Amino acid sequence: MKFRNSSTKGAALPTVIMVMLVVMTSATIVLTMTTSQAKNGVIYDDNIQALHSAEAGLNQYLWYLNKEDSTLDFKKVITYPENEPESAFIIDELESTNMLKRVNVTGWSLRNPEVKRTVEATFTQRSFTEYVYFSDEDPADIWWMDGDKCFGPYHTNTSLSIGGSPEFFDRVTYVNKIVYKSDTVNNPTFHSSTEKVAAIPYPENNSELMNYAKANGYLYEGRTSIRLNADGTITVWNPKSNSNTVTRSLPPNGVIYVNGTSVTKSSNRFSEDAGNVFISGVLNGRLTVASSNDIYVTDYDPTYGKYSEAQNHETNGICYSDTDFTVDTTTGDITVSGSGQEDMLGLIADKNVSVLTYGWYDKNDFKAGNGDIKVYGALFAINGSFGNSYNMYGDTSTSYPSPNGTLSVRGAIIQNKRGVVGVRSSKTYGYVKDYAHDTRMKYEAPPYFLTPVDSGWEINTWKEK
Repeated sequence: MKFRNSSTKGAALPTVIMVMLVVMTSATIVLTMTTSQAKNGVIYDDNIQALHSAEAGLNQYLWYLNKEDSTLDFKKVITYPENEPESAFIIDELESTNMLKRVNVTGWSLRNPEVKRTVEATFTQRSFTEYVYFSDEDPADIWWMDGDKCFGPYHTNTSLSIGGSPEFFDRVTYVNKIVYKSDTVNNPTFHSSTEKVAAIPYPENNSELMNYAKANGYLYEGRTSIRLNADGTITVWNPKSNSNTVTRSLPPNGVIYVNGTSVTKSSNRFSEDAGNVFISGVLNGRLTVASSNDIYVTDYDPTYGKYSEAQNHETNGICYSDTDFTVDTTTGDITVSGSGQEDMLGLIADKNVSVLTYGWYDKNDFKAGNGDIKVYGALFAINGSFGNSYNMYGDTSTSYPSPNGTLSVRGAIIQNKRGVVGVRSSKTYGYVKDYAHDTRMKYEAPPYFLTPVDSGWEINTWKEK
Protein backbone atom coordinates (compact mmCIF):
# COMPACT_ATOMS: atom_id res chain seq x y z
CA MET A 1 0.00 0.00 0.00
CA LYS A 2 1.40 3.32 -0.94
CA PHE A 3 1.15 6.29 1.30
CA ARG A 4 0.97 9.81 -0.15
CA ASN A 5 3.76 11.97 1.31
CA SER A 6 2.30 15.50 1.81
CA SER A 7 4.99 18.24 1.73
CA THR A 8 5.19 20.73 4.73
CA LYS A 9 7.74 22.87 3.00
CA GLY A 10 6.90 26.64 3.57
CA ALA A 11 4.28 26.01 6.21
CA ALA A 12 6.33 27.73 8.98
CA LEU A 13 6.92 30.89 6.98
CA PRO A 14 3.74 32.76 8.05
CA THR A 15 4.46 31.92 11.65
CA VAL A 16 7.98 33.23 11.35
CA ILE A 17 6.75 36.37 9.69
CA MET A 18 4.15 36.88 12.41
CA VAL A 19 6.75 36.39 15.11
CA MET A 20 9.06 38.85 13.38
CA LEU A 21 6.25 41.38 13.12
CA VAL A 22 5.48 40.99 16.80
CA VAL A 23 9.16 41.40 17.71
CA MET A 24 9.56 44.41 15.45
CA THR A 25 6.39 46.00 16.77
CA SER A 26 7.48 45.42 20.34
CA ALA A 27 10.90 46.80 19.57
CA THR A 28 9.34 49.85 17.96
CA ILE A 29 7.09 50.39 20.97
CA VAL A 30 9.99 49.96 23.34
CA LEU A 31 12.12 52.32 21.26
CA THR A 32 9.30 54.86 21.06
CA MET A 33 8.66 54.65 24.78
CA THR A 34 12.36 54.96 25.50
CA THR A 35 12.67 57.95 23.19
CA SER A 36 9.55 59.52 24.68
CA GLN A 37 10.79 58.96 28.19
CA ALA A 38 14.13 60.42 27.22
CA LYS A 39 12.39 63.46 25.74
CA ASN A 40 10.18 63.77 28.80
CA GLY A 41 13.26 63.50 30.96
CA VAL A 42 14.95 66.27 29.01
CA ILE A 43 11.83 68.46 29.22
CA TYR A 44 11.59 67.77 32.95
CA ASP A 45 15.25 68.68 33.40
CA ASP A 46 14.72 71.84 31.35
CA ASN A 47 11.71 72.74 33.50
CA ILE A 48 13.70 72.30 36.69
CA GLN A 49 16.61 74.24 35.25
CA ALA A 50 14.26 77.04 34.15
CA LEU A 51 12.86 77.30 37.70
CA HIS A 52 16.34 77.29 39.20
CA SER A 53 17.29 80.02 36.75
CA ALA A 54 14.32 82.14 37.87
CA GLU A 55 15.38 81.62 41.49
CA ALA A 56 18.91 82.69 40.56
CA GLY A 57 17.37 85.89 39.20
CA LEU A 58 15.66 86.52 42.56
CA ASN A 59 18.97 86.06 44.35
CA GLN A 60 20.63 88.43 41.88
CA TYR A 61 17.96 91.05 42.59
CA LEU A 62 18.34 90.57 46.37
CA TRP A 63 22.10 91.05 46.04
CA TYR A 64 21.46 94.22 44.05
CA LEU A 65 19.14 95.62 46.78
CA ASN A 66 21.56 94.95 49.63
CA LYS A 67 24.78 95.93 47.87
CA GLU A 68 25.62 99.63 47.87
CA ASP A 69 26.38 101.24 44.49
CA SER A 70 25.33 98.11 42.59
CA THR A 71 23.53 98.25 39.25
CA LEU A 72 21.18 95.82 37.52
CA ASP A 73 19.83 95.73 33.97
CA PHE A 74 16.09 95.21 34.02
CA LYS A 75 14.32 93.50 31.09
CA LYS A 76 17.70 92.38 29.75
CA VAL A 77 18.79 88.75 29.31
CA ILE A 78 21.35 87.76 31.95
CA THR A 79 23.18 84.45 31.53
CA TYR A 80 24.88 82.39 34.20
CA PRO A 81 27.21 80.99 35.35
CA GLU A 82 29.66 83.57 34.10
CA ASN A 83 31.95 80.94 32.58
CA GLU A 84 30.23 78.51 30.19
CA PRO A 85 26.67 79.69 30.92
CA GLU A 86 23.88 77.13 30.85
CA SER A 87 20.84 79.21 31.85
CA ALA A 88 19.40 82.70 31.53
CA PHE A 89 16.83 84.97 33.17
CA ILE A 90 15.13 88.33 32.77
CA ILE A 91 14.16 90.55 35.75
CA ASP A 92 11.17 92.88 35.44
CA GLU A 93 10.70 95.33 38.34
CA LEU A 94 6.95 95.85 38.77
CA GLU A 95 6.87 98.09 41.84
CA SER A 96 9.49 100.00 43.82
CA THR A 97 9.06 102.01 47.03
CA ASN A 98 11.57 102.67 49.77
CA MET A 99 10.20 99.71 51.75
CA LEU A 100 8.71 97.34 49.18
CA LYS A 101 9.87 95.96 45.83
CA ARG A 102 7.95 93.60 43.55
CA VAL A 103 9.49 91.76 40.60
CA ASN A 104 8.81 89.12 37.96
CA VAL A 105 11.72 86.86 37.02
CA THR A 106 11.52 84.54 33.99
CA GLY A 107 14.17 81.83 33.66
CA TRP A 108 15.08 79.16 31.09
CA SER A 109 17.75 76.69 30.03
CA LEU A 110 19.93 77.76 27.11
CA ARG A 111 19.57 74.20 25.79
CA ASN A 112 15.81 74.66 25.44
CA PRO A 113 14.77 78.33 25.60
CA GLU A 114 11.18 77.38 24.76
CA VAL A 115 10.67 76.00 28.26
CA LYS A 116 10.31 78.97 30.63
CA ARG A 117 9.26 79.42 34.27
CA THR A 118 8.19 82.75 35.82
CA VAL A 119 8.05 83.64 39.51
CA GLU A 120 6.79 86.80 41.21
CA ALA A 121 8.25 87.92 44.52
CA THR A 122 7.99 90.84 46.92
CA PHE A 123 10.95 92.12 48.90
CA THR A 124 10.58 94.14 52.09
CA GLN A 125 12.95 95.99 54.39
CA ARG A 126 12.49 96.19 58.13
CA SER A 127 11.36 99.66 59.17
CA PHE A 128 10.37 101.45 62.34
CA THR A 129 7.16 102.57 60.62
CA GLU A 130 5.83 99.01 60.54
CA TYR A 131 4.83 99.67 64.18
CA VAL A 132 2.21 102.12 65.32
CA TYR A 133 4.14 102.42 68.59
CA PHE A 134 7.85 101.71 69.12
CA SER A 135 9.87 102.55 72.24
CA ASP A 136 13.53 101.87 72.83
CA GLU A 137 12.78 102.21 76.55
CA ASP A 138 9.48 102.09 78.46
CA PRO A 139 9.81 103.76 81.88
CA ALA A 140 8.49 101.68 84.75
CA ASP A 141 6.13 104.46 85.87
CA ILE A 142 4.26 104.89 82.57
CA TRP A 143 1.48 102.37 82.00
CA TRP A 144 -1.01 101.20 79.41
CA MET A 145 -4.25 101.77 81.31
CA ASP A 146 -8.04 101.42 81.19
CA GLY A 147 -9.46 102.79 77.98
CA ASP A 148 -6.14 102.76 76.10
CA LYS A 149 -6.43 101.11 72.69
CA CYS A 150 -3.52 100.36 70.40
CA PHE A 151 -4.59 100.00 66.76
CA GLY A 152 -1.54 98.52 65.09
CA PRO A 153 1.66 96.56 65.86
CA TYR A 154 3.45 97.52 69.10
CA HIS A 155 7.09 96.96 70.09
CA THR A 156 9.27 97.87 73.04
CA ASN A 157 12.99 97.15 73.43
CA THR A 158 12.36 96.77 77.18
CA SER A 159 9.14 95.73 78.99
CA LEU A 160 5.45 96.32 78.36
CA SER A 161 3.82 97.91 81.43
CA ILE A 162 0.13 97.15 82.04
CA GLY A 163 -1.89 99.07 84.62
CA GLY A 164 -5.52 98.15 83.96
CA SER A 165 -7.43 96.88 80.94
CA PRO A 166 -5.90 98.28 77.74
CA GLU A 167 -6.71 96.70 74.38
CA PHE A 168 -4.15 95.74 71.71
CA PHE A 169 -5.57 94.94 68.28
CA ASP A 170 -2.38 93.79 66.56
CA ARG A 171 0.77 91.90 67.45
CA VAL A 172 2.73 92.93 70.55
CA THR A 173 6.46 92.28 70.87
CA TYR A 174 8.76 93.03 73.79
CA VAL A 175 12.35 92.23 74.76
CA ASN A 176 12.16 91.69 78.55
CA LYS A 177 8.69 90.89 79.91
CA ILE A 178 5.15 92.10 80.53
CA VAL A 179 4.90 93.97 83.86
CA TYR A 180 1.58 94.34 85.71
CA LYS A 181 0.85 97.19 88.13
CA SER A 182 0.59 95.74 91.61
CA ASP A 183 -2.19 98.00 92.95
CA THR A 184 -4.46 97.65 89.91
CA VAL A 185 -6.85 95.04 88.57
CA ASN A 186 -5.17 94.08 85.32
CA ASN A 187 -7.11 92.54 82.47
CA PRO A 188 -5.51 93.49 79.14
CA THR A 189 -6.99 92.24 75.86
CA PHE A 190 -4.60 91.00 73.20
CA HIS A 191 -6.49 90.38 69.96
CA SER A 192 -3.35 89.10 68.24
CA SER A 193 -0.08 87.55 69.42
CA THR A 194 2.36 88.56 72.15
CA GLU A 195 5.96 87.51 71.75
CA LYS A 196 9.31 88.01 73.43
CA VAL A 197 11.85 88.93 70.75
CA ALA A 198 15.38 90.24 70.29
CA ALA A 199 15.98 93.99 70.53
CA ILE A 200 15.73 95.99 67.33
CA PRO A 201 18.86 98.15 66.76
CA TYR A 202 18.17 101.83 67.32
CA PRO A 203 19.84 104.85 65.63
CA GLU A 204 21.94 107.42 67.51
CA ASN A 205 21.01 110.55 65.52
CA ASN A 206 19.43 111.86 62.32
CA SER A 207 22.52 113.65 60.96
CA GLU A 208 22.49 111.67 57.70
CA LEU A 209 19.31 113.53 56.76
CA MET A 210 21.27 116.79 56.74
CA ASN A 211 23.26 115.44 53.79
CA TYR A 212 20.04 114.68 51.88
CA ALA A 213 18.78 118.19 52.63
CA LYS A 214 22.02 119.67 51.33
CA ALA A 215 22.00 117.52 48.21
CA ASN A 216 18.50 118.12 46.85
CA GLY A 217 16.29 119.29 49.70
CA TYR A 218 16.03 122.35 51.95
CA LEU A 219 18.48 123.14 54.77
CA TYR A 220 17.72 125.83 57.37
CA GLU A 221 19.75 127.21 60.26
CA GLY A 222 17.99 128.11 63.49
CA ARG A 223 14.34 128.07 64.53
CA THR A 224 12.07 127.29 61.59
CA SER A 225 8.27 127.48 61.40
CA ILE A 226 6.47 125.54 58.65
CA ARG A 227 2.85 125.72 57.55
CA LEU A 228 1.80 122.85 55.29
CA ASN A 229 -0.54 124.01 52.53
CA ALA A 230 -3.23 121.92 50.85
CA ASP A 231 -2.08 123.09 47.40
CA GLY A 232 1.20 121.17 47.76
CA THR A 233 3.36 124.08 48.95
CA ILE A 234 4.86 125.06 52.29
CA THR A 235 5.10 128.47 53.93
CA VAL A 236 8.30 128.93 55.92
CA TRP A 237 9.33 131.50 58.49
CA ASN A 238 13.00 131.38 59.39
CA PRO A 239 14.00 134.66 61.12
CA LYS A 240 17.73 134.05 60.72
CA SER A 241 17.45 134.08 56.92
CA ASN A 242 14.36 136.21 56.31
CA SER A 243 12.10 138.21 58.59
CA ASN A 244 9.16 137.51 56.27
CA THR A 245 7.46 134.24 55.38
CA VAL A 246 8.34 132.49 52.12
CA THR A 247 6.06 130.08 50.26
CA ARG A 248 7.72 127.43 48.10
CA SER A 249 7.13 123.99 46.66
CA LEU A 250 8.01 120.80 48.51
CA PRO A 251 11.74 120.02 48.26
CA PRO A 252 12.73 117.92 45.21
CA ASN A 253 13.83 114.91 47.27
CA GLY A 254 11.24 115.51 50.00
CA VAL A 255 13.69 116.30 52.83
CA ILE A 256 13.92 119.40 55.06
CA TYR A 257 16.57 119.61 57.78
CA VAL A 258 16.75 122.31 60.47
CA ASN A 259 20.12 122.71 62.14
CA GLY A 260 20.91 124.83 65.17
CA THR A 261 21.92 124.95 68.79
CA SER A 262 20.76 122.44 71.36
CA VAL A 263 18.16 123.59 73.87
CA THR A 264 17.81 122.06 77.32
CA LYS A 265 15.22 124.40 78.86
CA SER A 266 11.63 124.94 77.81
CA SER A 267 12.12 128.70 78.28
CA ASN A 268 14.61 128.64 75.38
CA ARG A 269 12.48 126.69 72.91
CA PHE A 270 11.67 129.85 70.92
CA SER A 271 15.30 130.94 70.59
CA GLU A 272 16.10 131.89 66.99
CA ASP A 273 19.36 129.95 67.23
CA ALA A 274 17.72 126.71 68.39
CA GLY A 275 17.45 123.84 65.94
CA ASN A 276 13.71 123.61 66.56
CA VAL A 277 10.82 123.12 64.13
CA PHE A 278 7.25 124.36 64.67
CA ILE A 279 4.86 122.80 62.18
CA SER A 280 1.16 122.33 61.38
CA GLY A 281 -1.28 122.49 58.47
CA VAL A 282 -2.45 120.26 55.62
CA LEU A 283 0.12 118.22 53.68
CA ASN A 284 -0.32 117.51 49.98
CA GLY A 285 2.51 115.18 48.95
CA ARG A 286 5.36 113.38 50.69
CA LEU A 287 7.74 115.09 53.06
CA THR A 288 10.25 114.35 55.82
CA VAL A 289 11.16 117.14 58.24
CA ALA A 290 14.11 116.61 60.57
CA SER A 291 15.65 118.78 63.27
CA SER A 292 18.88 118.77 65.27
CA ASN A 293 16.83 119.49 68.39
CA ASP A 294 13.02 119.37 68.89
CA ILE A 295 9.92 119.35 66.68
CA TYR A 296 6.66 120.91 67.93
CA VAL A 297 3.28 120.25 66.36
CA THR A 298 1.14 123.35 66.86
CA ASP A 299 -2.60 123.89 67.11
CA TYR A 300 -2.24 127.28 65.39
CA ASP A 301 -0.41 128.50 62.29
CA PRO A 302 3.24 128.65 63.48
CA THR A 303 4.26 131.22 60.86
CA TYR A 304 2.49 133.97 62.82
CA GLY A 305 5.01 135.39 65.27
CA LYS A 306 2.44 137.12 67.50
CA TYR A 307 -0.03 135.13 69.55
CA SER A 308 -2.71 137.75 68.90
CA GLU A 309 -2.53 136.90 65.20
CA ALA A 310 -1.97 133.17 65.56
CA GLN A 311 -5.09 132.61 67.67
CA ASN A 312 -7.20 133.63 64.65
CA HIS A 313 -5.58 130.94 62.49
CA GLU A 314 -6.24 127.58 64.12
CA THR A 315 -4.90 124.54 62.23
CA ASN A 316 -5.86 121.73 64.64
CA GLY A 317 -2.47 120.09 64.08
CA ILE A 318 -1.47 118.18 60.96
CA CYS A 319 -3.62 116.24 58.53
CA TYR A 320 -3.45 115.20 54.86
CA SER A 321 -5.02 116.79 51.81
CA ASP A 322 -6.22 113.62 50.07
CA THR A 323 -5.68 110.82 52.56
CA ASP A 324 -7.73 109.99 55.64
CA PHE A 325 -8.35 107.07 57.97
CA THR A 326 -11.30 105.24 59.44
CA VAL A 327 -10.85 103.05 62.50
CA ASP A 328 -13.30 100.36 63.53
CA THR A 329 -12.88 100.49 67.29
CA THR A 330 -14.56 97.10 67.69
CA THR A 331 -12.47 95.05 65.28
CA GLY A 332 -9.40 97.26 65.07
CA ASP A 333 -9.63 97.39 61.27
CA ILE A 334 -8.07 100.52 59.74
CA THR A 335 -9.22 101.79 56.34
CA VAL A 336 -7.17 104.28 54.34
CA SER A 337 -9.29 106.45 52.04
CA GLY A 338 -8.64 109.07 49.38
CA SER A 339 -8.36 109.03 45.60
CA GLY A 340 -4.57 109.13 45.46
CA GLN A 341 -3.52 108.17 49.00
CA GLU A 342 -0.12 109.68 48.26
CA ASP A 343 0.21 112.02 51.24
CA MET A 344 2.74 110.94 53.88
CA LEU A 345 4.75 112.86 56.47
CA GLY A 346 7.79 112.06 58.57
CA LEU A 347 8.93 114.13 61.57
CA ILE A 348 12.37 113.12 62.90
CA ALA A 349 13.76 115.08 65.85
CA ASP A 350 17.18 114.40 67.31
CA LYS A 351 15.50 114.98 70.68
CA ASN A 352 11.74 115.33 71.25
CA VAL A 353 8.60 115.47 69.16
CA SER A 354 5.78 117.06 71.11
CA VAL A 355 2.47 118.86 70.92
CA LEU A 356 2.97 122.50 71.87
CA THR A 357 0.70 123.06 74.85
CA TYR A 358 1.66 126.50 76.16
CA GLY A 359 3.80 129.39 74.97
CA TRP A 360 4.31 131.36 71.79
CA TYR A 361 7.16 133.37 70.34
CA ASP A 362 6.04 136.55 72.10
CA LYS A 363 4.00 135.19 75.02
CA ASN A 364 5.07 132.38 77.36
CA ASP A 365 1.64 131.75 78.86
CA PHE A 366 -0.37 131.63 75.60
CA LYS A 367 -2.51 128.48 75.54
CA ALA A 368 -1.08 126.94 72.37
CA GLY A 369 -3.06 123.70 72.70
CA ASN A 370 -6.84 124.02 72.51
CA GLY A 371 -8.83 120.80 72.79
CA ASP A 372 -8.65 118.05 70.17
CA ILE A 373 -5.65 117.88 67.84
CA LYS A 374 -4.63 115.62 64.94
CA VAL A 375 -1.13 114.51 64.04
CA TYR A 376 -0.84 112.50 60.81
CA GLY A 377 2.62 111.10 60.12
CA ALA A 378 5.52 108.99 61.32
CA LEU A 379 6.94 110.67 64.44
CA PHE A 380 10.51 109.83 65.49
CA ALA A 381 12.03 111.21 68.73
CA ILE A 382 15.50 109.68 68.52
CA ASN A 383 16.98 110.70 71.85
CA GLY A 384 13.80 111.90 73.50
CA SER A 385 10.07 111.27 73.67
CA PHE A 386 6.80 111.97 71.97
CA GLY A 387 4.45 113.76 74.32
CA ASN A 388 2.97 116.96 75.66
CA SER A 389 5.33 119.96 75.73
CA TYR A 390 4.24 120.52 79.34
CA ASN A 391 6.31 117.49 80.31
CA MET A 392 9.43 118.37 78.31
CA TYR A 393 12.50 119.64 80.16
CA GLY A 394 10.70 119.59 83.51
CA ASP A 395 8.33 122.39 82.53
CA THR A 396 5.99 122.64 85.53
CA SER A 397 5.39 126.37 85.44
CA THR A 398 2.14 125.89 83.53
CA SER A 399 -0.68 123.37 83.59
CA TYR A 400 -2.17 121.07 81.00
CA PRO A 401 -4.51 122.65 78.45
CA SER A 402 -8.14 123.05 79.40
CA PRO A 403 -10.56 121.87 78.14
CA ASN A 404 -8.96 118.46 77.84
CA GLY A 405 -8.69 117.09 74.33
CA THR A 406 -8.07 113.94 72.31
CA LEU A 407 -4.73 113.52 70.56
CA SER A 408 -5.39 111.56 67.34
CA VAL A 409 -2.27 110.13 65.71
CA ARG A 410 -2.54 108.34 62.38
CA GLY A 411 0.83 106.93 61.45
CA ALA A 412 3.65 105.67 63.67
CA ILE A 413 5.32 106.80 66.90
CA ILE A 414 8.97 105.89 67.45
CA GLN A 415 10.77 107.20 70.53
CA ASN A 416 13.77 106.60 72.72
CA LYS A 417 11.68 106.72 75.88
CA ARG A 418 7.93 106.63 76.10
CA GLY A 419 6.59 110.12 76.88
CA VAL A 420 3.49 111.52 78.58
CA VAL A 421 0.60 113.18 76.75
CA GLY A 422 -1.84 113.22 79.66
CA VAL A 423 -2.44 112.10 83.22
CA ARG A 424 -5.41 110.18 84.55
CA SER A 425 -6.19 110.09 88.24
CA SER A 426 -9.50 111.23 89.67
CA LYS A 427 -9.58 113.60 86.69
CA THR A 428 -8.05 113.57 83.23
CA TYR A 429 -5.45 116.21 82.40
CA GLY A 430 -3.96 116.80 79.00
CA TYR A 431 -4.75 114.55 76.06
CA VAL A 432 -6.49 111.21 75.78
CA LYS A 433 -4.65 108.96 73.33
CA ASP A 434 -6.24 107.91 70.03
CA TYR A 435 -3.42 106.21 68.11
CA ALA A 436 -3.90 104.17 64.96
CA HIS A 437 -1.44 102.85 62.44
CA ASP A 438 -1.16 104.16 58.92
CA THR A 439 -1.25 100.66 57.44
CA ARG A 440 0.51 101.85 54.28
CA MET A 441 3.61 102.24 56.42
CA LYS A 442 4.04 98.49 56.68
CA TYR A 443 5.47 98.70 53.16
CA GLU A 444 6.08 102.43 52.61
CA ALA A 445 7.68 105.29 54.50
CA PRO A 446 8.20 109.04 54.14
CA PRO A 447 11.24 110.12 52.07
CA TYR A 448 14.55 108.81 53.44
CA PHE A 449 12.95 107.83 56.75
CA LEU A 450 15.40 106.16 59.12
CA THR A 451 15.52 102.36 59.25
CA PRO A 452 16.93 100.02 61.93
CA VAL A 453 20.72 99.75 61.94
CA ASP A 454 22.00 97.11 59.48
CA SER A 455 18.48 96.58 58.17
CA GLY A 456 18.62 94.61 54.92
CA TRP A 457 16.13 93.52 52.29
CA GLU A 458 14.58 90.06 52.38
CA ILE A 459 12.10 88.04 50.32
CA ASN A 460 8.64 88.42 51.84
CA THR A 461 6.43 86.47 49.38
CA TRP A 462 7.15 84.12 46.48
CA LYS A 463 4.83 82.44 43.96
CA GLU A 464 5.03 80.95 40.48
CA LYS A 465 2.93 82.58 37.81
